[in-house]
Amino acid sequence: MLESFLYYKDVLDYWGQRDKDYQMFALSNEEWRNVVILCKFLKVFYDVTCVFSSSNYPTANLYFRGVWKVHKLLIDIVKGPCSFLTPMVKQMQEKFNKYWAEYSLILSCAASLDPRYKLNYVQYCFNTIYGIHASDFVETILSNLRLLFDEYVKKSKSTSSSLAGSSNVSNKNPVDSGLDEHNDNNADFGGYFDESDDYKRYLNESSTKSEKSQLDIYLEEPELELNSQIDVLDYWSKSSVRYNELSLLAHDLLAIPISIVASESTFSMGKKVITPLRSSLKPKRFKPLFSWMIGCELRDFQQKLVAKRTMRTMRTVFLQFLFKIHSF
Repeated sequence: MLESFLYYKDVLDYWGQRDKDYQMFALSNEEWRNVVILCKFLKVFYDVTCVFSSSNYPTANLYFRGVWKVHKLLIDIVKGPCSFLTPMVKQMQEKFNKYWAEYSLILSCAASLDPRYKLNYVQYCFNTIYGIHASDFVETILSNLRLLFDEYVKKSKSTSSSLAGSSNVSNKNPVDSGLDEHNDNNADFGGYFDESDDYKRYLNESSTKSEKSQLDIYLEEPELELNSQIDVLDYWSKSSVRYNELSLLAHDLLAIPISIVASESTFSMGKKVITPLRSSLKPKRFKPLFSWMIGCELRDFQQKLVAKRTMRTMRTVFLQFLFKIHSF
């Protein structure tokens, strides 16, 4: 609406000069400048809302960029010369900072798993907000990402080891084991101690220490074009062979919704419709709840009915009383 208003600025100014009745509504040059500033201010919220409330539910990697833009805008308005917006923006900042303090970490981790952003873009965003203290926040994000990734690695190893153990038990051939016992090539130099298993563990530990993790390799690779259009879930599905555990982490982290409210009902004036996915009450719970709701409505109706009858009775008695007085 403000954009349409600005589009007809010259027409409205001309109308204010010609029509005396409209002159009291005509805006001055300063007021027109304030309208332009307000339009740009609200445009950021409009664009972010369009991303968050799109028909397809967005993945969690998109939230950080939008929320950061709002955060940066509020800071610039408070520090800038727009004094007419400052009181309102300060109140907005108080509520926004509470949200940012609680959710900035998880939003940053999700953004780091976007191949267009990674950790460099997150660091850039924090630099614009916190300046020299941004490195502390980035270190916190990276350490939490490593902790999450390590948990997925442990889970993957435990699953693979259990599968390998079951396959070894089922595939063990007693004939082969008997042949191994009499194989002359298997010389036993240690007597009671067989170091082969211990040596394998040593090799695995040393290779783990020397090799870079999947997370480190992913973060060191160059980012994709910032404004390129990609399906981030499809990217991680195709990269699951190369980044096995990291792709599992990405799928779980990117699926986190920013809100449980249906996006299409954010600014809708229509009735709220309960979709089959949101209607999760079972019949045994819905029946007593529905009966309780009907009972409350019936009690309210009965109370209103009794109140109306009481008022009607009092009105009749009062009219009879007036009639008797008038007859005397």
